[in-house]
Amino acid sequence: MTIMTELKHSWIITIKEFRQLSRKKALMIPLFLFPIIMIVFFGYGMGGTVKNAPILIINDDTGTASNSLVQEIGSYTPKYGGDPMFSVTYTKDMSQSEAKSKIDYGSYKAVLIIPQDYSERLAKNETTTLTLLTDSSDTTTSGIIINFMKQFLAKTGSVSLNIPDVYGDLEYLDFLTPAVIALTIFFGSVATTGSAIAGEIEDGTIIRILMTPVSKRSVILGKTVYQLILQLARAVILIFAAFAIMGFNMNGSWLLVALVLVIFTLGGVGLGIVMSAIAGDMESFFQLNMIVTLPSMFITGVFFPLSSVPDWMRYIAYLLPLTYANDAMRAVMIKGQGLDVIGTDLVVLSLFALITFTAGVHLFRREA
Repeated sequence: MTIMTELKHSWIITIKEFRQLSRKKALMIPLFLFPIIMIVFFGYGMGGTVKNAPILIINDDTGTASNSLVQEIGSYTPKYGGDPMFSVTYTKDMSQSEAKSKIDYGSYKAVLIIPQDYSERLAKNETTTLTLLTDSSDTTTSGIIINFMKQFLAKTGSVSLNIPDVYGDLEYLDFLTPAVIALTIFFGSVATTGSAIAGEIEDGTIIRILMTPVSKRSVILGKTVYQLILQLARAVILIFAAFAIMGFNMNGSWLLVALVLVIFTLGGVGLGIVMSAIAGDMESFFQLNMIVTLPSMFITGVFFPLSSVPDWMRYIAYLLPLTYANDAMRAVMIKGQGLDVIGTDLVVLSLFALITFTAGVHLFRREA
C-alpha cells in the first residue's frame, strides 16, 4: 500500500469522524460552550491563597535602615495553615532588568528593590520609593504580595511603593484563560478519542472498518487529524470568546500557542487510545477517564497557583502533563515569552505525546 493511499484512507476516516459529530446535534452546543461557561463562572466565583511564594529583596543601600527593613519583612511574613505565605531571600547589585528576567523564568513571584539612597533619605525625613516587581500573570499570588507590602510599608509613613505593570494590567481571568484552554484540549482529546474507539470496539465498528482496504495506521492517523482540527477549533473559539466577553490580554506568539496545543493534543489522543484499549467498552472507559483526568483539573494550577496546594499534591502535579501545558500557555499568552522559557515544558509535553501515542498505536494494533 502506497503512502498516497494511506493518506487518502486517513482523510476518509477524518471525514467519517466529522460526519458522525455533525449527526450529534445535542453535543455541538456543550462541546464549544462548556469551556466558555467554565471561564465565566470560575473566573468570577473563585479565588485562592498562597504558601511559600518566593520573594527576592534586592538591597542596593548600604545603610542600617535598609538592613532593618529587610529583617522586618522576613520576620513579619504571615502564615497560612501553619506554613509561611512567602519565602524571602536577599541579594545585592542586581539590575531591574535582571530582576524581571528572574520573574520571567519563574524563579520568583516578586522582587522588591531597595534604592541606594534609602537610608540617607529616611535620615533626612524625605519620602523614598521602593520598586516592587510581581509576576502579574499569577494574579492571585501577586495580589496577595502587593497587599502585604502595602500594609507593611504603610506603618513607615515615609516609604511609597512603585509597582510597574510587568505584563500589563491583568485580572484573574487572564490567569485563568490559558489554563482553561489547555484543560479543554486535554479533556476533549482524551474523552472524544477514547470514547469513540471504545464505542467502536464495543459495537464492532472497528472490525467492519478494518475489513475494508483501510489499514490500522490510516484509522489512527485519521482520528488524530480529526482531533487536531476539532481541538484547535475549540481553542480558537474559546480565545475569541475570552477577547470578546472578558477582554483577555494576549502578549505572546500565536504560533507558539498553536505548537503547544498541537503537541498536547497528540498526547491526549495517545492517552485516549491507551485508555480505550485497556477499557474495551464505553462504561469502563468513562470510569477510567474520570480517575485519570478529573484530578488534573484541581491540582495542576488551573484555578489556583501551585503554591497554594499542599506539598504532596504539588509533587503529583509535576507528574501530570497538564501542569506543563498550563505553564507554557501562561508564559506565552500572558508573559509574551518564547522558546527559551517554555523549552522545558515543550520537552515534557513532547515526551508525553511520544510515550502515549506510541503505546496507543501498539495497543490499538493488538486489540483492534
